[in-house]
Amino acid sequence: MNGVPVREVMDRDYVGVSESDSLDAAVRTIREADATGALVLRGGDAVGYLSTSDVLDHLADAGALDGAVGDAMTDVPPSLRPEAAVEDAATRLTSANTRHVVVANGEGVLGLVDATDLVRGGPEPAASPRAQEAPESATPDDRVGEPDDTYSHRSVCEVCGALADGLSNVNGRLVCADCRTV
Repeated sequence: MNGVPVREVMDRDYVGVSESDSLDAAVRTIREADATGALVLRGGDAVGYLSTSDVLDHLADAGALDGAVGDAMTDVPPSLRPEAAVEDAATRLTSANTRHVVVANGEGVLGLVDATDLVRGGPEPAASPRAQEAPESATPDDRVGEPDDTYSHRSVCEVCGALADGLSNVNGRLVCADCRTV
């Protein structure tokens, strides 16, 4: 990721709402976009963020989706200029304990960056020496989703070592019925 600017990985297709929009309309917009939230804008400037968690908190407190976006939004996420390094975005995400970083220049918001964008924009993994050999054919496991009778549903007691059907958690240890009373 060395030297990759955030403009290369940012999501230019984000949901934006106004702080004066009705909360109900904003929720519909977020749902229609199949998004997890919306950047709250005043003109071209970010003034907050409305996540699905913010909506649920507001709904729990108010009992309805009444009110405006400004009543439920949280503070604006941290921002970076488009030429900032991806590493700076990662630092901002973790240090501010936020899910998004706003990418903006002096004229307004250009996009958002989240952890998924950073992973997608990261470097290609270095090829291992084995990867240069002819790849083995990967066949799907036919047992996925089906019960497998070759494995037992029993576990080992952490006290006596016996194989038991049902273990219980006693003082942080998984124990069989015989050891529960000891």
